[in-house]
Amino acid sequence: MNRLKKQYQPIAFSIVLIIGVLIGDFLNNTNNGISNFQIHQNSKINTILQLIQQDYVDTINPKKIEESAINSILKELDPHSTYINTKKIKGVNQEMEGSFGGVGVEFNIQNDSIVVVSPISGGPSQRLGIKSGDRIVLVNDENVAGIGIENQGVIDRLRGEIGTKVKVGIKRKNEKEIIDYSITRGEIPLFSLDVKLMLTNDIGYIKLNRFSGTTTDEFMEATQLLLSSGMQNLILDLRGNPGGYLQEAINISNEFLDRGKMIVFTKGRNRKKQEFYANKSGLLTKMKVVVLVDEGSASASEIVAGALQDNDRAKIIGRRTYGKGLVQEQIPLMDGSVVRLTTQRYYTPTGRSIQKPYEKGKDEDYFLEVYEREKEDTISIVDSFVFTTPKGKKVYGGGGITPDYLVPIDTILDSKKMSIFFRKNWIFDFCFDYADRHRETLTKKQLLKRNVYLDFVSFVNDKTTEFVFDLNGNEIAYLEKQIRASIGRNLFGNEFFYSILLQKDRFVERAIKEL
Repeated sequence: MNRLKKQYQPIAFSIVLIIGVLIGDFLNNTNNGISNFQIHQNSKINTILQLIQQDYVDTINPKKIEESAINSILKELDPHSTYINTKKIKGVNQEMEGSFGGVGVEFNIQNDSIVVVSPISGGPSQRLGIKSGDRIVLVNDENVAGIGIENQGVIDRLRGEIGTKVKVGIKRKNEKEIIDYSITRGEIPLFSLDVKLMLTNDIGYIKLNRFSGTTTDEFMEATQLLLSSGMQNLILDLRGNPGGYLQEAINISNEFLDRGKMIVFTKGRNRKKQEFYANKSGLLTKMKVVVLVDEGSASASEIVAGALQDNDRAKIIGRRTYGKGLVQEQIPLMDGSVVRLTTQRYYTPTGRSIQKPYEKGKDEDYFLEVYEREKEDTISIVDSFVFTTPKGKKVYGGGGITPDYLVPIDTILDSKKMSIFFRKNWIFDFCFDYADRHRETLTKKQLLKRNVYLDFVSFVNDKTTEFVFDLNGNEIAYLEKQIRASIGRNLFGNEFFYSILLQKDRFVERAIKEL
């Protein structure tokens, strides 16, 4: 063991040394008040680096050690300062910018083959006639069926620069021969708005899945449509929304707040305090609104929820949000990679810090904390600070946004029992097969009347004789709703999916009651 430790000591020294060089290069090239921390040319770290370069017995991979060193540095700072290498940065930027170059299909991997869930409306694949249920078996003459391909492998093959071509071979139901397509990649939108619909004659519903570069435009288009449909009250669903761009959160908040109302402010050790205010009369300033949140709502979602709660503009319903209130600035490095460095904290208008507590270097405990919240069954959180809104309502600090009305985790459902259906992909496989077999004949009304649960039980029993369906009535109802909604999504799209999924949703039921 001692011999093994000695063998790796030089590499450990090199990591420490490169850390010093990187800190020096990074900090000396920034002009934001932190350049006083410098690594001198003649420091011991540089001496060690020269020794390793000249005398170390084995060859090393400098790039790999460099990236490991960077990640080690940032891990010691806070949970959200991160390094993104050149391979990943393009994909990360595409997700936030709201589009990418590709063929335009939603896909899933079923039975070791790439299945088209649906072609994206207006995309290259739809224009060529590729259909839901098609199986992609060839990409540029390479067999991609039955080889154990994963999602990233599909993305790597189908995405590319706009205007470039990719050949795909399609196996279609009831067609004996493979159908060949040459697809010119186009700009494919990544939507941040999952659905917009009217829940009642006067209550609209909008669900946002992130805050990307297109969120404001999507939100305004949805709002105009719902207003024209008679919307007088709105449920804004931010459950599971991990956040995104600060400006998009400000834009959305702006639509609900009168001019001059504070939305959020930021403070940092080497950054001046910045305050952001509503700068115009928004479209929805008089509309009654409820915001739905849970432990998956983070960052920009928390800014919106906090701004509306602190300004007495909305009731917040759900569970305490994640508590991600650290501001990252994206700083490019010479090779095209970036460092996202935490420089400030977010605060709500009443002065609550959104960031939950953390210990430096203990990221695992920080990220697992959210799973310990099942014990929370009251609004008041231990050790929270109490703040007061302009109308005298108490709101709570201590990390995250605490809702006005708690919707506790549903303990009636056996989460372990339910998760097996999703984990083994049984629900997806069944729903896709069912939709595929009835694609030409099944109507919405027929789907709502069919006993899809019994069909699902038969499907699972054909796969395994070991699973026992000992579900209670609530679990059966929950499972049937999930199945019916998923079949509906495959056949009729997201709006039909959510119209079923939101039925007897405890968050939505409470929101409607408040409206």
